[in-house]
Amino acid sequence: MIKDVIVTVPKLTLPGGVSAFWNALLPEFYKLDDVRFRTLEIGGHGKNVFGPLIDIWNLRKATKASADLIILNPSLGSRSFFRDAFFAKYLIRNNIPFVVFFHGWNLQFEERIDKKYISFFQNTLGKARKIFVLSSDFKEKLLAWGYQGEVVIATTTVDAKLFKKQVVLKEDNSNQDTLKILFLSRLIRGKGIYETIKAFENLRNNKFNVQLIIAGSGEESETIKSLVEHNEHIILTGHVEGQDKIELYKNCTLYCLPSYSEGLPTSVLEAMSFGKPVITTPVGGLKSFFQDGVMGFFVQPKDADDLEVKLRILLKDQALRKKIGEFNFDYAHQHIMSDKVAKKMFEEINAFL
Repeated sequence: MIKDVIVTVPKLTLPGGVSAFWNALLPEFYKLDDVRFRTLEIGGHGKNVFGPLIDIWNLRKATKASADLIILNPSLGSRSFFRDAFFAKYLIRNNIPFVVFFHGWNLQFEERIDKKYISFFQNTLGKARKIFVLSSDFKEKLLAWGYQGEVVIATTTVDAKLFKKQVVLKEDNSNQDTLKILFLSRLIRGKGIYETIKAFENLRNNKFNVQLIIAGSGEESETIKSLVEHNEHIILTGHVEGQDKIELYKNCTLYCLPSYSEGLPTSVLEAMSFGKPVITTPVGGLKSFFQDGVMGFFVQPKDADDLEVKLRILLKDQALRKKIGEFNFDYAHQHIMSDKVAKKMFEEINAFL
């Protein structure tokens, strides 16, 4: 008998971490013969006050015929938390088992739960058969809130399709004349873009032959454009995807993402899969996943001076860049490609089918 699994997802044609995760994993799950995976798109209602009711109605329709397991994909933030908590209430009432994968984690909202919503969590999302998170800190918090099930520290993933038409090699650009720092993310202050620009400009002032490529779009786009318009060594590409993104990863020297907060950013894993050293911050899932000094370097959030120091170390040491890049390539292709992550996740949920 074929088992039926429903995965709640945002609109999969739109950019975003959750969309990217499930766009990478679902093709692997569709290959299974005895389990059928279906998606239920939720959210995206804008200011429509009836949006949550529409989502609940769609969940009822999706589970009316058959549903052996539901995978909920909230973030720990106000709107997503309460919406998926009411999903959980409906599933509990109808004896439909579910698991939860927290992709994002808002520390300010965590404090609100501490003060006011622990009991509400326990009686809704806390009834999940299993919960996936991206950090050991998040796991400890769920257990402190009284969750009785198993908490799995998961990873995000690299879509294996990135390499479908590529010759998979350890890309080594260590001896290129101009060293290239890649920053690829949404252009918002919290990703550390201004610290990256400041650290880069200090390196240029100290005679480093280095170029900064900033790829992405966001609320800071126009401000950043004005800030760097006279700097010929900083390139703004706008939003990139597909082959253009692949070429940026292949041709950069190292990847830099000094975020103030994170879950586990896909871009860090993608850079590793192309054999690049990474500079990032010990926040969210990175704190548990990233091996400081092995995969690259941690820097403190909001600290352009620390970022400059770590960039300087990697830019000056070609042998170190090569060693880290080779480790990252091997680790990524052994552990975090979408086929590997899908297999591991299915093993985690198979007991409930």
